[in-house]
Amino acid sequence: MKYLLFVYPCDTEWDSKNDNLHVAGELVTIIKSDEIKYIFGESHSVFHFESDMNQAELSIYVDLVMEETPTFMYVLCQTTKAITSNMGEQQLSDFLAINKRGRKRKQKENPIVNFFKKTTQEQFQSYTADLLNQQKKNIDDCLDITAPLTIDEILEKIHAKGIDSLTKEEKQNLDDYSKNQ
Repeated sequence: MKYLLFVYPCDTEWDSKNDNLHVAGELVTIIKSDEIKYIFGESHSVFHFESDMNQAELSIYVDLVMEETPTFMYVLCQTTKAITSNMGEQQLSDFLAINKRGRKRKQKENPIVNFFKKTTQEQFQSYTADLLNQQKKNIDDCLDITAPLTIDEILEKIHAKGIDSLTKEEKQNLDDYSKNQ
């Protein structure tokens, strides 16, 4: 089914460019064809897309998207043939033209879709790289079994990085040393 999603920000933290891109990027994950079209301004956005989800499922999905963005109100409706607008006839026709049954158009690819595919892929790659780096750090921390620092090395560490940089074991070694002196 084809849908129109009207978004109206009601949060002063709404960033018209980035938050609209975020909403469109989330919609890209559930659209049926490789196309999503949208128009946005400072206080509104209109998204046109096709999805296999029914309207109730799609409404739940949009509610989940709202949890990750500043607050907005929305109107979700199925696209009908009887749409009236004060847009130019060609502009409205282009906005409402979405591939039928997922067929590829003979026209050039939609730059908005390419942007979202690239952005989504870059975000996934960045997320997985961060996750792998964190896991590597966790493994390195677990494998970092080194000999305890000598008193001189502990004192050098305090001089270089401050006393708050000491581990519990290093503080205990320093306390034990001072008690024995």
